[in-house]
Amino acid sequence: MLRLQRLSLKLLLTLEIAFAGIYLALTRNLLIIYLTSIGFDIGKISLMLVMATTLPSIAAFLLSKFPRFLTRRVKLKFMIFHACERIFWIPMVFFPDLISISIFYTVVGISSTVLGTFMNMLIYSSFDEAGIRDVTAKRTAAYNVTSILGSLAAIALLAALPAEIKFQLMFMLGSLVGLLSTATLIFIDMKHLEGAEIPAAIERPEQLFSISSFFLAFLISGNLLGIFWAPYLMRVLKAPDYVAAGMGFAGTLSSILASALWAKRSLRSFRFALGTLILTPIAAILIPIPIAHIGIAAFNGVIGTGASFFGNFLFARYLSQFGAIRSSIIMTILSNLSQLLVTPFGLLFGEEYIILFISVIGVIIVSNILAFLTIPEVAVVPEHSARTYSYLIYTSSLMGYSMVVETTREAIILSMRLLALALTLLILYTTFRLAFFLAGI
Repeated sequence: MLRLQRLSLKLLLTLEIAFAGIYLALTRNLLIIYLTSIGFDIGKISLMLVMATTLPSIAAFLLSKFPRFLTRRVKLKFMIFHACERIFWIPMVFFPDLISISIFYTVVGISSTVLGTFMNMLIYSSFDEAGIRDVTAKRTAAYNVTSILGSLAAIALLAALPAEIKFQLMFMLGSLVGLLSTATLIFIDMKHLEGAEIPAAIERPEQLFSISSFFLAFLISGNLLGIFWAPYLMRVLKAPDYVAAGMGFAGTLSSILASALWAKRSLRSFRFALGTLILTPIAAILIPIPIAHIGIAAFNGVIGTGASFFGNFLFARYLSQFGAIRSSIIMTILSNLSQLLVTPFGLLFGEEYIILFISVIGVIIVSNILAFLTIPEVAVVPEHSARTYSYLIYTSSLMGYSMVVETTREAIILSMRLLALALTLLILYTTFRLAFFLAGI
């Protein structure tokens, strides 16, 4: 019976993301293209993302402080946030100004933060490591298959529809399909998540820190590349918008093969994916032929899927030490934080695409250094050395954080004391002046 329930859950989770694949292909995957088409440059896109990702990041932090929110009335909350993420794409295309888009995308981001945490919690609480790897691979493959259909529809609609209505139609259609994904949640049993136990502490915080640091750097590199690659293609290489959309299609198609390729691999084999990630931005910056970028995106789909799987599989492996709820929240925090941290690049460098490509390369190098030196599963150093490096980085960062916090606290206290002293002297001076004035001196 338990095995049958797990198979049923896998089927429903796969169906949920299958509908989501079409929905995302017609909405989120077109966001940068849409913003570029209405005149947003890299700086404006980054400003919008700062406004729209700050509150979701705060929401993720609040979930980590108040995790009990996730263990009460789980199904109702899950479905509400799931539906809100889909619905609020519709008004975004009818109010195409910076403030309105930022507000609506903020609602989408907050909803995505909460539902993403619920989804990770559901998966991590329902399966063991092998089951998590299996359902992750199945969901990724299903998402990519339906995303291809959505991407084909997006390319056709971008090429065929009049410019003034095409994004309105696609975002509305995508949102409606996305609500079918929400409907699948009705049939999922989530009773075992009610009142789920939350471990008081993490057994090996240094390992969690190393894994999180690597995964954050990886996510930052991918998000940063995603912000400016399509605008670079359209503005610098003068490619039409459907060619930019074709990159997403190629990446999605290659990810289907990648899901099968990486699903059963040992964690050691993910060294190849991590080591070759850097080739994507190098090729993109060196090759000036727009159509060739579709092939680069296909390569990135294979390698990027492998690196993403590696991060997810690590959390699955250390689930007993981190806890399902804490792992879910941390992954959501990393996702939001990675989106927030890419925005300064766009604000600072704007249309300086060479600097942006170099920045991606630099972040990938950082993620690889963290992985190859601190994560035993792929480390190029002995396991005991990797654990030592992990501990040293963790303690150094903790000491640095404590020092910054303590210094900031002392600076604030000193400033308040100086301000109080200045106010006291000012009051005394005013009092004496008034006294002398009244005395006629």
